[in-house]
Amino acid sequence: MRIFNRLAYLNSIRNVRKGLFSRTEIIEHLDSDIWISPSEIASRIHLTSHTVLYHLRNMEHEKVVERDAEGRGWRLGPFEQSELQQFLAPSTKKRKKTSKSTNKRM
Repeated sequence: MRIFNRLAYLNSIRNVRKGLFSRTEIIEHLDSDIWISPSEIASRIHLTSHTVLYHLRNMEHEKVVERDAEGRGWRLGPFEQSELQQFLAPSTKKRKKTSKSTNKRM
């Protein structure tokens, strides 16, 4: 069984198995310091450069990767853990109060 990178899951598109697998492979070849072109990534994995570019653009919309304005390529973006921290934080919802009529003794 293949384990997918958590950054490969996107909110804006359907996360089908083949897409998750492709995005995980792309993420494994990206670095946060080094710019790399889609054609370089495509030559390392078995995808076309257009497919790599498609996935990079989808990941850019969710700030997983960032594109260089000068055209040097792509790299991992400064992704934040805020959503995970919010998920792990204690719930702020209050418990529903029971009505007084159910607590009275009969």
